Parts: sequence; C-alpha cells; structure tokens
Amino acid sequence: MTTTELIELLKANEFGGITGKPREISIDTDMGFMPNPTIIVTSTGDGMLGAEITLTIDGEIWETI
Repeated sequence: MTTTELIELLKANEFGGITGKPREISIDTDMGFMPNPTIIVTSTGDGMLGAEITLTIDGEIWETI
C-alpha cells in the first residue's frame, strides 16, 4: 500500500456517517486489538533504492477470543 492509498482510505472514512464526528483509529492484529494506538514515523527512505516509510505502532493490546 502506498502512502497516497492509505491517505485516501483514511479520508474516505474520516467521519462517522450519523454523527459526523472524526473517527478514532484502532488496530486489529493477530495478537489482539489495539485501541487508540500511538503511530510514529520511524524511518523514511530517500527513494534511491525505493521510497518507503516505516511506522511504529505502539499501545496496549487487548487479547481477543
């Protein structure tokens, strides 16, 4: 996924349909559910070998059953 695709995906789902309020981000992983994670840009590439961005996602994981 490119940064443009991610931005478009998030913008298309930015606000709640009924309330119009901005949505909170949560992440569902194979290890569990992360409500309100902290997302940090850890590194970026200069594009010489491929433009990339690395995100670090940190937060409490709630185990899912």
